[in-house]
Amino acid sequence: MDQRTIDSALVLLRQYRDILVMSYAPIGPSGVPETRTPAQAADPLEIAALEDIASLDAVIKEMST
Repeated sequence: MDQRTIDSALVLLRQYRDILVMSYAPIGPSGVPETRTPAQAADPLEIAALEDIASLDAVIKEMST
């Protein structure tokens, strides 16, 4: 896979991650989303989103090196 394709994929993965954070992370007092751990969440959709965010972070990190 060429670098341009990898860079494009990274952009899309980061955008998807940002959407998940904005959709499921509660907004803190400073107005910034605060990502919780799955153990802190009660909603099954939030737990799934948090697990996806963690997976995306790992993939993004791996592809960025």
